[in-house]
Amino acid sequence: MSELILKNVCKMYDKKQYAVRDFSLKIEDGEFVIFVGPSGCGKSTTLRMIAGLEEITSGELWIDKQLCNYVEPKDRDLSMVFQNYALYPQMTVYDNMAFALQIRKVPKKEIDKKVQEAASVLGIRHLLKQRPGALSGGQKQRVAIGSAIMREPKAFLMDEPLSNLDAKLRAQMRVELSELHKRLSATMIYVTHDQTEAMTLGTKIVVMKDGFIQQADTPKAVYEHPANLFVAGFIGSPSMNFFEGSIRKTDKGADFVLESGTALEIPEDRAFALLNEYRNKKVILGVRPEHFLSEITAKDPKADYTKRVLNGVITTREMLGAESMFYLEEASAGEFAARLPVETKGRTRDEMTLFVDMDRVHFFDAETEHNIFYRGGQQ
Repeated sequence: MSELILKNVCKMYDKKQYAVRDFSLKIEDGEFVIFVGPSGCGKSTTLRMIAGLEEITSGELWIDKQLCNYVEPKDRDLSMVFQNYALYPQMTVYDNMAFALQIRKVPKKEIDKKVQEAASVLGIRHLLKQRPGALSGGQKQRVAIGSAIMREPKAFLMDEPLSNLDAKLRAQMRVELSELHKRLSATMIYVTHDQTEAMTLGTKIVVMKDGFIQQADTPKAVYEHPANLFVAGFIGSPSMNFFEGSIRKTDKGADFVLESGTALEIPEDRAFALLNEYRNKKVILGVRPEHFLSEITAKDPKADYTKRVLNGVITTREMLGAESMFYLEEASAGEFAARLPVETKGRTRDEMTLFVDMDRVHFFDAETEHNIFYRGGQQ
């Protein structure tokens, strides 16, 4: 397995347009790293530069302490799994998996042993005599992964490998890929636009936008401590709610005041810092749907919920089994989402009173969009 280091890597297709800019990242041996972001953010381009399928305009790529900017793809000892499987249709599953070893002149007995072992791990031994045309999408993807495993590469590169599968198969394959990573202790780099895949698969998430890294950290850290407004809105489903307002001094500390006049008391440990830099200035409050409380969940005897009230009119209610997703409208902020227990009462067009868990909210600078309390993964 392998350690990869990218230092200030850039990719420019013309003199004006950067696809990737100043990309610096260290990928430790055995990590499962996810590049995630919207279409056109540069994640697939970065993966292709690592694979050698795209030239690096500037910067350095190191694989196991070897500078690899100009090393041919075949000599980098990396295996890539593509979105479209990239299988030979005229070959059986067995031959597709064995092909990389056959061209290396590996002895037949050793090839057979490796194929059988990989097929067993992936649950496709019963398919070895079939051709790709007779397989389902999930089976084809397992074969493609099996072909990659056979090479025992320094790292596996995966470019949206599950995007062609239906929702049920994707969920199943996510579990299998996670188990495979643990079993192989392999270095894996995986590209996706699906933040659910990123959160469930990766040991490290690299969130990208417009060719830049926005944040690189563990899934938990990225979710709980987003570096900026983009990361906060991109990671999480439904996404974080944002409310524009200002910081106002009070007798006991500070309030966040929405344009409608609704005031939410800020916890003492954050009030001083906000007053010091943002008093009477515009800031953005970020609240995740699960950080709203209802009369059912607001039970902390030490909390004064009357100072954290947000009213809204219910526009939609989604029943999600053990919980409900409420979509509401606030007078000045527009629509926002709240995740509440299924027994919470409320119908469309009803007015609803919610309490904001102000100890778990985020404050963003309205101009820079940076998380005001972000300190490299901590707040």
